[in-house]
Amino acid sequence: MKKHKPTVTQSISVALLILAALALPGCINTELSSDDGIRAPVHASDNYPITVTKGPQVLEVASGNGTLTPAQVNAVRGFIHQSMQAGVTPLTLERPSGGGNSRRVALEIGSLMVAEGMKRNGVDFRVYRGASTAPVRVSFISTYAATKPCGDWSTDMTDTSENTAYPNLGCAVQSNIAAMVADPNTLVVPKVVTPKLSEADVGAAIRADTFVSTVDSQSVQSYKSAP
Repeated sequence: MKKHKPTVTQSISVALLILAALALPGCINTELSSDDGIRAPVHASDNYPITVTKGPQVLEVASGNGTLTPAQVNAVRGFIHQSMQAGVTPLTLERPSGGGNSRRVALEIGSLMVAEGMKRNGVDFRVYRGASTAPVRVSFISTYAATKPCGDWSTDMTDTSENTAYPNLGCAVQSNIAAMVADPNTLVVPKVVTPKLSEADVGAAIRADTFVSTVDSQSVQSYKSAP
C-alpha cells in the first residue's frame, strides 16, 4: 500500500494555522494591555476592601407609638449586647426635647438596659432638640469593620457581551463579612495562634471519648434488657 504524502499546499496550510495559533495569545494580551479602561476580572476584596475604623454606632428607635414594639425590643437588646461584647462604655441614650412619646420610649430603653445587665453609670443620658415623635438614639463609639457603600448600578447587569464584572460584584458579600467580624482588631493584629495538641493530649482525648462511648453503649444495653 502506498503511503499518502502531504502536498506542498497542505503543508503550507498547516504551517499557517500553527503560526496563527501561536500569534493569537500575543494579540489578545497586547489588546488588553493597551487599553487601561478595560476592567479585568478581580477579587471582590480588591474592589471592596474591608477597612477598620473607629466611629459612632447609632441605633435610632422610632417613638411614634409611645412604647417599644417586640421588634424594637429585640433590636435594642442586640445593640446593648454588641456594646457589651466590645467592652465599650458609656452607652449614650438621647431623647428629643419634645418629651411625650419619646420620653416614655427612652424610659423603656433605659429599663431594658438595666435588665440586660448594664450599670446606671455606664449610660450617658442626653437630650437633643427635636419633636416628641422624633426617634430615640442609642449610640456608642467603637472600632468596626466596613467596606465601601454598595449601590453602583451604572452598568446593565444583563449586558455580558464583553464578559466583564459589573461594578457592584462582591460588594454585598464583603459588607456581610465585615458585619460578621466579632473583633475588628483581629483584622489589624491577628490573634496569637494557640499551640497544637501534643500526642499525649490527643491520646487522652481519644481514650476519654472511647470510655464515654463504651459507658453509653453499656447503659443502652442494660436499659433494653431491664424487665
